[in-house]
Amino acid sequence: MGTVLKSAGRLLVALSLLAVAQFGAACALPESGQGASAQGILSQERINEFCGFWEDSGTKVVRINVTTAEEGWFGLEVSWRRNSRQVDMWTMTARPVSKDTLEYADCSHYLLTYGDQYIEKEEVLYQNGTGRVSLVGKDTLTWQDDQEHKGDGLLFVPLSSPLGGGL
Repeated sequence: MGTVLKSAGRLLVALSLLAVAQFGAACALPESGQGASAQGILSQERINEFCGFWEDSGTKVVRINVTTAEEGWFGLEVSWRRNSRQVDMWTMTARPVSKDTLEYADCSHYLLTYGDQYIEKEEVLYQNGTGRVSLVGKDTLTWQDDQEHKGDGLLFVPLSSPLGGGL
């Protein structure tokens, strides 16, 4: 039951982010706390360039969602569709280390198996993974996963429509 509730919570967060993206809301850092330290590294324009939905430019089965979080951190979520019933999901929080790079050290990798209506099984594959996402131009993002090197060689471009194909 706890797994179903946790998964339902993730789905609610994802749907909320989707709704915000549809209405074109700006991606802005919170005004309080240590947010100022991130703004010292990243301009608001650069923050906006990181934030949003991204998809790999080749197969288009890998998606990255970048949002702002509390205290100048960013939320990252990577989804990789294995097949019609399974999705790999990586979740992490990242901090800016340069004007082009967000770095993380708390990545959790899950394998989600879907049933007819809900997630039937959620398996934790690893926790505390490290890595980074980097902007390599205005409309290109890279992902370096230090644990499994899943992102090696992939280039991500802005997703043309958050509704285009789902996760």
